[in-house]
Amino acid sequence: MSFEFVKQNSELIVIYTPLYGVSEILNKIRIEDGYNIKNTFWVEQSMLRDVEEFDDDSICFAIGKVVDGYIEINQAVVGTEHVFFFSENMKFNPKMFVANKNISVLKKIDQVIDGNMYIGDDEHSDGYSISQSKYKALIEIFPNSTELKKYAHKRIATIVKEFVPQSDKCEHEYENYIEKREHAYLKNENLNIQDFNRKIRREQFAIALSELKNLLEEAEHTSETVWQLRIEEIMKLLYPQYIFSTREFTFQGVDGYDKRPDFILVDANGFIDVMEIKKPSVSVLTKQASYRNNYVPVRDFAGAIQQIEKYIFCLNCLNREKDNFFVKLTEMLPQGVLPQVVNPQGILIIGRSKEFDEQQIRDFELIKRQYKNIADIMTYDDLISRFERIIDSLSDK
Repeated sequence: MSFEFVKQNSELIVIYTPLYGVSEILNKIRIEDGYNIKNTFWVEQSMLRDVEEFDDDSICFAIGKVVDGYIEINQAVVGTEHVFFFSENMKFNPKMFVANKNISVLKKIDQVIDGNMYIGDDEHSDGYSISQSKYKALIEIFPNSTELKKYAHKRIATIVKEFVPQSDKCEHEYENYIEKREHAYLKNENLNIQDFNRKIRREQFAIALSELKNLLEEAEHTSETVWQLRIEEIMKLLYPQYIFSTREFTFQGVDGYDKRPDFILVDANGFIDVMEIKKPSVSVLTKQASYRNNYVPVRDFAGAIQQIEKYIFCLNCLNREKDNFFVKLTEMLPQGVLPQVVNPQGILIIGRSKEFDEQQIRDFELIKRQYKNIADIMTYDDLISRFERIIDSLSDK
């Protein structure tokens, strides 16, 4: 069984050579009004083509046509709601359409986007645009059938979002859930406003905790960019004072080099802080009490702390009248909110601590308390613990 792709008369033709049963498949296409090949291509008689260099053991059918430098894939063939456009100069292969266990790649992507998709090197305002290289990278990490059963649309949305940030409709399930809960609570006339607010907050933290645990299970398969964006969304619950955050916003340091924190945070009064989000695989303490029977921070942990302190120092040295950083940030903030640098603080999320013994817990706490400019240093297990305690405090007594 094999797939080959050729271009003929401004059409993209698929050459499908099954192991056996060519005549039976062709009869179904001609008599039964169509046949589903590998759960990916729905082939009708009008799509069949003759390609000279291929013999009678193959089925040749058109799946798209050339339009303005792109090959527009026929929605009827691939069964998608939205239209997929591939750059005309792309080299096509089966993995671009069919994943492990006959999973249709385009159908799965189609379920987590809400517009047409262009795979090429040009931007398009009427849909999503990703480069050829990024689409190929997406295909390489496309989940298999086991992952799809386990994570369903959530796993697909996580992958696609790395390349198409707009594809976040799966995340709206959270808002829809909360909205339904609000309606249910409001129908109860005996429920006072304090109980109502407490229950809503508990649901918010419970959903965020569930999302955090799922993310930690997927950590090794998630890129740093996607990881930081999803953790940042969860962190908003813990730090409601911040009305705005932006990722990798650049300002110039005192050494003349650009500084780019993971996130710049701005509170309701315009005061600026910074947040660094490292992946859970980053080590925190030495595995052995190697220095005078004390646990000390490993290089990555110490480097992350030093990085935040340098960001804070450079922010304090910025000239409000001359530095374009404030102008750009003001344009992004709500009207009337002016960014200000007054003793900024940092937040660091890094590594795991669930395997710490008592001495490691004490030494880690001692290390955290040494850095007065960093308001919060926590591991992902610390974060889980905070959410669990908040949920418990909001539970019915």
